[in-house]
This record gives sequence, structure tokens and C-alpha cells, in this order.
Amino acid sequence: MFEITKMIRRFITKLNAFALPRDQQEPALPGHEFRCAQCDLLQKMDAIYAGQGASCARCGHHLCSVPLNPFDTPLAYALATLILLVLSCAFPLLNLRIAGVESQMTFLSSAKSLVDADFGIVANVLLSCVLLIPALFLCAVIYLAVALKWSLHWPGLRSVLRLAIRLEPWMMADVFVIGILVSLIKLAMLAQISFGLSFWAMLLFAISLIKTVTVFDVHWFGFQLDHLAGLPARHLRMNGAKSCTVCGFFNARQAHQCERCHARLHSRRPHSVSITWALLLTAMLLYLPANLYPMMITESWGESTPSTILEGVLLLWRMGSYPVAIIIFVASVVVPLVKFISITVLCIAARSKSKQGALHYTRLYRMTELIGRWSMVDVFVVVILVALIHMGKIMSVLPGVAAVSFAGVVVLTMLAALSFDVRLIWDADQRAEK
Repeated sequence: MFEITKMIRRFITKLNAFALPRDQQEPALPGHEFRCAQCDLLQKMDAIYAGQGASCARCGHHLCSVPLNPFDTPLAYALATLILLVLSCAFPLLNLRIAGVESQMTFLSSAKSLVDADFGIVANVLLSCVLLIPALFLCAVIYLAVALKWSLHWPGLRSVLRLAIRLEPWMMADVFVIGILVSLIKLAMLAQISFGLSFWAMLLFAISLIKTVTVFDVHWFGFQLDHLAGLPARHLRMNGAKSCTVCGFFNARQAHQCERCHARLHSRRPHSVSITWALLLTAMLLYLPANLYPMMITESWGESTPSTILEGVLLLWRMGSYPVAIIIFVASVVVPLVKFISITVLCIAARSKSKQGALHYTRLYRMTELIGRWSMVDVFVVVILVALIHMGKIMSVLPGVAAVSFAGVVVLTMLAALSFDVRLIWDADQRAEK
């Protein structure tokens, strides 16, 4: 979602740039100097008007974009998305009918099914990524937008801003919706399936959440917090100062804590490569049981059939469900391996002379961030099947231990990517040129 929303922001910004008469508006952001969070280039950003944005001149990283209605748009989308979130939990998601027996699934019942099967860890991942983290993020956006719109000095505004930034990469409502669709295709030949009201609410919730992230610009909200606190704009122009990696605020070089969001400041993230290696190697170790042990166990008329990830893919292929087999294979096999390789390459490039150039590796890093969450599709498919198919002797689906391992792989590789300081590659590139 993180990279997708950035691409949407750039597209909307380009469209708006043709429609706005600049000379008739006050700039939403004054011109100021800014360091790119990915290549660390110090650059002069021109004044930004409502509906416009800016990208890094060297690496193309999205720096900021301001909606046409900077306060009202994020507030309206966040409120609508929060309502849709409540509706997506209030009614059935899916209805299933096999051999005259009916089953119904709600979002909360899917988590309860995992808890009943002693898979509380997977249930926590599901509830956190699809329900709790999006809800916290939306509340944070509403809190900030209301406070800034009416100039209210509410407590903890800076901490709330930092919380919203930290939560953004972990929201997976869109991945869960894709998991529902994959499950539907998977079950279409075995049972009659119908959508519940909450399915449509969940679909709209996922779309609206992406839009909310798109219109929530951290840089602009941070600037408004400075304005509310009476910090003058010259704070943004402190040439040579230390830039916060969380909110982008310029701080004095000797500062240890960001004046805007109170995050700890470092010229480079300490032990970034070592931490990334540790997380990556742990994920690689977990990937072995994730493939060797059953991902899912199907029980029917007294027979129990465990299936690993690859066995499930082969079974789907033999049944003629080619699109689903390809999606599961890509999400569960290809994507994790690509993440392992790309993060390994990035760690090596940060410590040695880069052969392909820093911009090439920066794009590789963005690709790793982009695909990081999508491996969770397979876990969500198992969750949905467990919640839907529990019909006693006729047919029941239980999660396998590989579901826990695979969820761990996804979380750890995401943490590895987030721990990696991509600016180290640009440092290595500059050292090689000297």
C-alpha cells in the first residue's frame, strides 16, 4: 500500500498541476530546503500550492503533495473509511453451501476460528493488520485534521503524527480483499458461495483506506503542526541540518530528538545493515518449516489430508484452477524468494562499491517495499477457508503449523526492509567515486 499510494499521489499531482491557477492562490507550503529520505540529497523545494506535489530531483522519491482541500479531504475520507470498517465487521462477509449444509463467515468469526484452533498468533496478525492498525491510523488522521483545522492545541499531536507514520506500512485491508477473491475462486467448484453485506463494505473500506493514505501528506501535516506551535518557517531552511527520517523535519545538527515528531535522530540509522541481516536470516530459517510443514489440513468423512504450499499449488493446477494456482505460487514462493535476494543484494551494496549505481539499488529497495505485504495473501486464504469450512464430518479445514511460520516470514522480511537505511547505498556510491 505504501508504494502504491505514492504512485497514486504522483499521478493525481500531475493532473492537478494543469488545473490550478497558481497566481490566484497562496502557497500551501513555502519554498524551503529539504533532504530526501532515500538519497539524502539536499535540495530546494519551490512553494507548493494546493493540489500540487514534489519529488526528489535525483532519485524521484515522493517528497510531498498537498490535496486541494488539505484539511477537509483527509478528514472526510478518514471518517468514511472508519464507518466502512465498522460495517465490514457488522454483517456476514461470505455465505457457503455444501451438500445442503450452510456456513456463514464474518470478519470476527474468522479470527475466532483461528483462536479455537490454537492459532492465536495468526489471529493476532489478522486482527492487527486488517482491523486494529487501520482503525488506529484513521483515528490518528481524524485527530490531527480536526486539531489543525480549528487550531486546537490538543495533547500529543506530535506523537500521534509519528504513530500514523509508523502504522502506515502495516495496513493490509487490500491484501485481505484479494485473499477473499482467491478463496472464492478456489471454492467455486466445490460449493455455492454468495457475498454478504460486509463483503461490499470491506471492498469499499480497502479502496477508501488507500485513498485516505494518499491524501494524508506527512510533510504538510508536519508543517501545519509547526505553524500551530508557532515554529517559524525558517526552521525548514536550516542549511546543513539533520533531517528526521520519520517526518522529514530539519533539526539542528547536534539535536538528538526531532523537534517536530520527537523521533530519535541519527545521521544514519544505527546498525541498520546488521539488524537487516539478522531479520533476513531469521526469515530465511522460518521459510524452511513454512514449506516443509502443512499450510492447511482438510478433513472430510474421517479422512485428513494435509497439504504444504507447493502441494496446494499442484492440487489447484490439476483441478484446472490455473489463475489461483499462479497467484498462490507467486505470492507464497516467488515473492519471498525475490525479497530474500533483493534484501541480500541491498545489504551487500551498502557495504561495498555498487556495480549498478545507487539509483538502481534504490529502485530495487522500492520494489521490495512494494511487494512486501502481498505474500500475506496465502495466509489470509487459509484464514478464510478455516472460517468458512467447518461442517463437521462433511468437510472441515484446519490451519497447519506452516501458516504461523509463513506469517513470520512476511512480517520479518517487512521489518528487514523497514530497518534498512537506503541512504547507505548512496554513501557507498559516493565513496567509490572519490
